[in-house]
Amino acid sequence: MSKRKPLLPEVLVSGTSIRLLALETTKSKWTTVLIGARPGRYLLVEMPRVAGAPVKLDEGTHWAANFISKGAVYSFNTEVLGYTYRLVPLLFLGYPQEVDVSNLRTEKRYPVNIPVVFQIADSPPPPAGASAETAESVAPDEPGEPAVPAEPSGPQKALVVDISEGGFLMAGPLPLLPEAQLEATFYLPKGEPIAGVKALVRACRGKPGGYYIGLAYSQSNPPEVVGRLDNLISSIENTPLRL
Repeated sequence: MSKRKPLLPEVLVSGTSIRLLALETTKSKWTTVLIGARPGRYLLVEMPRVAGAPVKLDEGTHWAANFISKGAVYSFNTEVLGYTYRLVPLLFLGYPQEVDVSNLRTEKRYPVNIPVVFQIADSPPPPAGASAETAESVAPDEPGEPAVPAEPSGPQKALVVDISEGGFLMAGPLPLLPEAQLEATFYLPKGEPIAGVKALVRACRGKPGGYYIGLAYSQSNPPEVVGRLDNLISSIENTPLRL
C-alpha cells in the first residue's frame, strides 16, 4: 500500500531514471535522467531524446512522474518550469511537496498461478461474456530490454504469478505504462471469480515471450473486494499447495 510522504532530498540520487506521462491532451510518455535538485524549488533532469535529438517539453505542461530509489517507488505530479540548452539540454521540473511512496516487496509474496482478465481503466467496457480466454498478444521486446509502454483497449488475458497483501505480479503479453490504472478479475480454481480488483502499475520489464508487470492494489477498492483478497491470502497461507 502506498503512503503519502514529503519528498526527502536523500532519495534524489543523480543518474536515477524518471518516467514521465503527460496528464493533458496527448498521452506522451518519456524517460529522463535526474541530474540534481534544489529542494522545494525544482528538479533538474536531462531532456528526453528521440534518435539522439533532445525533445523540449513545453513549459507549463503537467506530468505524472515516478522513479525508484532506496527500495521504494516514488510517484508524483509535476510541471515543466523551463529549460536550458547551455552546456547540455536540460529541463526544470516542479519540486513536489509530497509523493506517494510504495515499498518494493515489503509484504510476504506467495507464488500462485491464477488466470486474470484485466482492462485499462479508461478503456471501453468489456463485451458481455468476457472470460479468461479473452486476450490479444503481440511480439514482446527481447528479454531484459526496457518495455515499450502500451495502451491496450478492451479486455486482456494474463496470469498472476505471485500475490501479497499489497499487490501482485502479473505475466502478460503487453507492456503497460507506469501508473496505469486497471481493473481485473481473478479466476480462482475453486469458487466465484474475484471481480473488480483495482490496481496501479508500478513496474514493467521484459521476459521471454512477454512481460512481468508489478501492481499495487488501489486504495479505492470497495470493502467486499478487499475482504475477498484478504480471504484469498489467508487461504494460501493455510494450505501447503499453492494455487
